[in-house]
Amino acid sequence: MSTPFGGVSWESLPNVEQEALTRLVAVLEDRRVLYNPMDREIVDIAVNSVTEIRRHLVGEIGRLPADGDLAMTLRSMAAACRAFLDEVQTGPTRHHWDGPFGWGFESGAFHEALGQFRGQMGVYLSELVKRFGLTLHGPLAAILPPPPEPAVSPQNGPRDAEAPGPDR
Repeated sequence: MSTPFGGVSWESLPNVEQEALTRLVAVLEDRRVLYNPMDREIVDIAVNSVTEIRRHLVGEIGRLPADGDLAMTLRSMAAACRAFLDEVQTGPTRHHWDGPFGWGFESGAFHEALGQFRGQMGVYLSELVKRFGLTLHGPLAAILPPPPEPAVSPQNGPRDAEAPGPDR
């Protein structure tokens, strides 16, 4: 884009997607809400952590080309954050008196929302791994969905996609 005062060229910018991915992995690796055992999660701390993840995602989206694959995946991740926050903060009346701990959130509903959030984030991270060659290590890699199992034919056992069986 040129102006009377000069121009801006996207080609002259550093690889903004690679830099965004590097920052994203650093943030997510430090967010225990994604991988800690569920019984160690505390509602308020989990909400704060997911809010921070969402804030980071939205900031990165603003730095990326709006129609790029990475921006679209980050938008989906931010939507998963919003869905979790909506469920936990404004869901049906699931708050109850928890004795010395004050008002608490029904643990079953919280754990269900957290499990759904982790599953969605794992799917989106899996997309980033495939699309951008992203490598995840440690506990964050644990939320990735398992690889698909090979299709099984009743007559021939597992199918090899490269070698058709006699029934094809």
